[in-house]
Amino acid sequence: MDLHAVCCSLLLLSCTGVCFGKELLLPEIINTAVGENVVITPISIPDRPHLSINWIFNEITILYGPPSGITIYPPYTDRVSMDPTTYALELRSLTESDIGTYSLIVQTPTKIFKSKTSLHVFVPPSNVIIVPSKTELVEFSSTVSLVCSASGSFLSFIWLNGSSEVRSGERVQLTDNNSSLTITSGIRYDTGPYQCEASSIYGKARSPPLKLTIYYGPENVAVEADPVRPFYSSGSNLILTCSAESNPAAEFQWAVNGAKLGEMGQELRLSNIQSSQSGNYTCIAYNKQSLHYSNSEHISVTVLEKISGAALTGPTDDLIEDVSSATLTCKASGTIYSAEWMKDNQKLSASDNITFSNDNRSVMISPVRRRDSGEYQCALSNPFSSDTATYRMIVNFGPDNVIIDGPLEVEEGNKLTLSCRSESTPNASYKWMFNGTLPEVNTAVFTVEQVTSMHTGNYTCIASNPVTRCNASASHVLEVKAGRLSH
Repeated sequence: MDLHAVCCSLLLLSCTGVCFGKELLLPEIINTAVGENVVITPISIPDRPHLSINWIFNEITILYGPPSGITIYPPYTDRVSMDPTTYALELRSLTESDIGTYSLIVQTPTKIFKSKTSLHVFVPPSNVIIVPSKTELVEFSSTVSLVCSASGSFLSFIWLNGSSEVRSGERVQLTDNNSSLTITSGIRYDTGPYQCEASSIYGKARSPPLKLTIYYGPENVAVEADPVRPFYSSGSNLILTCSAESNPAAEFQWAVNGAKLGEMGQELRLSNIQSSQSGNYTCIAYNKQSLHYSNSEHISVTVLEKISGAALTGPTDDLIEDVSSATLTCKASGTIYSAEWMKDNQKLSASDNITFSNDNRSVMISPVRRRDSGEYQCALSNPFSSDTATYRMIVNFGPDNVIIDGPLEVEEGNKLTLSCRSESTPNASYKWMFNGTLPEVNTAVFTVEQVTSMHTGNYTCIASNPVTRCNASASHVLEVKAGRLSH
């Protein structure tokens, strides 16, 4: 290239004109896009005069003729025009079929000049779609491949999950120039939406969003009660509701104490519940897509029956102090939650001869003592009801501490009264002896209307208990003195 041509080349960097000289020079490469118009302008052309001009596409003549009478050949008749001064060739509405080599031949009286250029017609990104291997996955066990299909030239690809770009990682692989996205061991957070973006120097295009369906669960299965109570009274109503994290929504069935009830659904309604329905209730959740089961922790339901008909029973035989033992037992219908004992309106406590059963519903007194006589009361209760029963216990004892009340001296002619008493249950019977003989007095009181000296002596009272079959006695010495009249 001579100096004139070099100057023209440099000049083109700052202007749009065409240089004239001894060379014919076209741009080396021209890049454009489908649908656009392009003008192929020579960098320089030979000095005039020019005998003919010829533009050729590959081996096909586009136009030919002297500069003043150019003929445009089909199929370019309506798509091509040329500037008669610069010989710039304009191609309109480009298609991919226009890709190729374009040559310009200029004939002068002394020489034929020829130059050529390459036209690259790029297809902008379009028709971007995602082709998935599947759209439904089971968490942790499924793999999905997403392939990006697009029209266009020299495309590059990126993937988006929502607004974030997807990058390769432990479970994510990008292959085939990033046009293929593979997710292994899919998890619930891999649902998307996914978009593929195809781009080139002539633009970008995105696919419609694609969402994946991830089946997971059931997990975190839990049961709630309404109302929530530690105990439920018989005849009340209770609703148990099961929940689980699951996609699709879990199916539920119910079990009590490990045995399936045959009841399906998220709610288990227990109406007019009875104590027989007490137990540990469990919800079993099932996912028909993942084919997984999961059980809830059990929820305890305790139904208490109303307490009624309380009865306190004890010994039917006579009780004898220090000989007999007594067991008092309290019973009632319904659910007994606690039992409390009273004696003579005071709390009954364990002692050396009083013990309680493990369930506190029986009291053993062994041996019985006189202080154990009295009215016993047991109160049976649960959080919703109570009932009370009583029992009177009699401990037979004695006779003990026989005492004779009366004077030690009596004047002749006066009345004598001696009274005998003792500690005994039941009351003791009495008889008297006078100086070792029985005077046939069988009452607690011994009476002599007028004493004489013959009544001086030893009086003995004998007390007898018909139940304990025990006897006890006391003696009383009486002296009868001569009266004043006798002197």
